[in-house]
Amino acid sequence: MGSIERPYDVLIIGAGLSGICTLHHIRQELPSWSVKVIEAGDNVGGTWYWNRYPGARFDSETISYQLSWDKELLQEWDWTETFASQPETLRYIERVCDKHKLRDYIQFNTRIRSAHWQEDERTWIFRDDAGEEYRTRFFVSCLGVLSSPTLPAIPGIENFKGELFHTSRWPKSLDIPQDFAQKRIGVIGTGATGIQTITEVSKVSSIESLTVFQRTANWAAPLRNTRITPARMKKIKSEYNHLFQRCAASPTGFLHQADPRKTCDVTQEERLALWEKLYSEPGFGKWLGVFSDTYTDRTANRLYSEFMAEKIRVRVKDPRIADQLIPKDHGFGLRRVPLESGYFEAYNNPKVHLVNLRETPFQKATERGLVTSDGKEHELDILICATGFNAITGAFSDIEWHGRDNRPLISGDSNAVWAGHKTKTFLGIMTQSMPNMFMVLGPHQPFGNIPRSIEHAAEVVLQLLKFCEDNGYSYVEPTKAAVDKWTAHVFACSEGSLINEIDSWLTGVNTNVDGKQERTVARYCGSAVEYRNLCQQCRIAGWKGLNFA
Repeated sequence: MGSIERPYDVLIIGAGLSGICTLHHIRQELPSWSVKVIEAGDNVGGTWYWNRYPGARFDSETISYQLSWDKELLQEWDWTETFASQPETLRYIERVCDKHKLRDYIQFNTRIRSAHWQEDERTWIFRDDAGEEYRTRFFVSCLGVLSSPTLPAIPGIENFKGELFHTSRWPKSLDIPQDFAQKRIGVIGTGATGIQTITEVSKVSSIESLTVFQRTANWAAPLRNTRITPARMKKIKSEYNHLFQRCAASPTGFLHQADPRKTCDVTQEERLALWEKLYSEPGFGKWLGVFSDTYTDRTANRLYSEFMAEKIRVRVKDPRIADQLIPKDHGFGLRRVPLESGYFEAYNNPKVHLVNLRETPFQKATERGLVTSDGKEHELDILICATGFNAITGAFSDIEWHGRDNRPLISGDSNAVWAGHKTKTFLGIMTQSMPNMFMVLGPHQPFGNIPRSIEHAAEVVLQLLKFCEDNGYSYVEPTKAAVDKWTAHVFACSEGSLINEIDSWLTGVNTNVDGKQERTVARYCGSAVEYRNLCQQCRIAGWKGLNFA
């Protein structure tokens, strides 16, 4: 057992946008408090530190993704693209940290393995993988929604002798295209990460082949990225206040609002006119700017899905391949829609091959590659796993929790707070039996435009910490009744949405993770505007639903 450091007032785990935003606010508003951030990586950035695969970039508008509280940096920082690349985004996050001297409070290269609540002392003790311990009065989880990668469950995968890695653990030393020259590349997965990776790798003319292993076809639509000229950047800077107001008025926190009309209340010509307009424009309008009933009415969703399917058929030369790339098990927009830059055209490259795992699933891995059920061995030199994450709860399950009465947070134990990965929270900010623990981007919070959600959650956490400080409270925990009521509200908000009828990370499903085969409501599905109002009402009511001591 390592040495126990002096107690901190606040310990934060994670130095992504959530962690640095929370850290900044605590330093500003509670300057006398001691605060420390623990980060597993060797730099800040979170998602934008870990995901450095080729093609990694925003597919939501960069200008709406920033931290709105630093007005000075908004005027200083010049973005070069409408949808920024991973390196540019990481540089922005590094600039935030350097400008506000946040690195002084961050400990890097440290992964937390366990957490124990000490009832007598009303403190948490966290232990890292080196055995060092950290004692704190309050704890803020900034673990991230998509931060715990999952690998495919292929028998014998340990036998593969080539290079194998997850996209979120892309080797820093791997040089594209030099290290891919004359190599047989395999990519498993066609979600957002897979789509970006496949598109970029397919452009490397020196590869021998690229084999895409697709289990679930995914809808995608054109990103239409553009450079930001100095003149346009100057105009954007003059409009930031209005821009963030638009985000605040949007149900998802993005710049886009649904068309208030219903699909079948307009003529076919009017429908096509809106759809073609959105399709030709950059950004998420193709997902969020459609008719208001697109994701609640089956006929409306079918009509829009048929429109988008035809766009795919036009772009892929081989009709058989095109048909396999068009999802049959869910309509457009019922999973999070990736935006792409030439993904479907990649399959027109004779070096790119599609393996439909619905028809021929994996049988086993060998030293040389992967064998599918038709008996074919796909020989590979490099295998890239774009197989996603144990989303929302995964980073929590990577830590061994011992809460009040020694309760685990998440496990197969029926006594766990989130038994069977079924999350229960209060405002998505706290949960039962985990006193003094707050969550930024926790379950049951909105996951629309992530920085907008982060800023609000960090603000609510800060309000709670200041309330404890002002009233001399050393203990706060939600009541069971409050947790049950909020969880029921979250479920009620999901009713009527076709999205919640589909298996995806948004509905808590990951077939590569034990216990995550059944759908649940893992996020707040109502309007982000309503969510903020409910948090505000709770604060005005003196934080009704929370027990303080």
